[in-house]
Amino acid sequence: MVDVVDTSHAPPDTDVESKFRTRPPSRRSRVEKIALWSFRTLLLVPFVLMGPEIISYLLGQPGAATDVAESTADVFGTCSLLLMALMLAVTPVHTMTGWVWHLPLRRDYDVCMFITAAVDLILAALTTGEEFGGVLGRVGGRSFLMLGTLAVLLLIPLAVTSTRRAHRWLGSYWKKLHRLVYVIWAIVLLHLLLLFGFSGIFVQAVVVSAPLVLLRLPPVRRWWVEARRTHQHRIVRAAIALGLVATFVAGIRPVIAELSFKGRAAFIQQPID
Repeated sequence: MVDVVDTSHAPPDTDVESKFRTRPPSRRSRVEKIALWSFRTLLLVPFVLMGPEIISYLLGQPGAATDVAESTADVFGTCSLLLMALMLAVTPVHTMTGWVWHLPLRRDYDVCMFITAAVDLILAALTTGEEFGGVLGRVGGRSFLMLGTLAVLLLIPLAVTSTRRAHRWLGSYWKKLHRLVYVIWAIVLLHLLLLFGFSGIFVQAVVVSAPLVLLRLPPVRRWWVEARRTHQHRIVRAAIALGLVATFVAGIRPVIAELSFKGRAAFIQQPID
């Protein structure tokens, strides 16, 4: 499976996002609208790639369950990780640039990540063989599966309370609740460590996480926001931003390549074991 929901992390961001969501649509530029909806189309990717196999499985076609079992982690699991990374990137992008047009993506990626992770868990439980001893055994039979299951369960309250109405109803407790995202983030990394060891996608996830963690450190964040507002240290900030973006891209690029390779195989119903 795989922040996950990044809907909580700093009071200024939450306040800005609330104002952005309620301002008249006419004040949004055409470019911002196109960019926002372009990023939202990414939410369809896992369902498009897995669509043919899921339909075949629902129709009861021979071998469909095996195909789904082989593909669900490669597609839904990887997409959950990517959505977590993109969701966690929303706040750092705002910190570095001051942009607000992209802030609604935090909630969108939050909810869709929960859906893809939950579907991944359900399909794995339904289609995996009997070696784990039934549905419950398949979900909890190994430590990495238990961690993945725990992460999905912790995502439920975050997804349910991601709406503005829930934010208003919970008040100050909303931010405290949504700090669970950091717990989920850590659980996901541990899940990947147990699954892949100190290699492959775990290392890539750590590389992706590094710049996101750095920009969340209170001293770094305060310095960057103040420098941006006062137009100071532009060259230094540009150099650091270039390094952080390069690190993020270096980590996420192999994950996208893996999804493209395995996702195409799933789409044509020839999954790669």
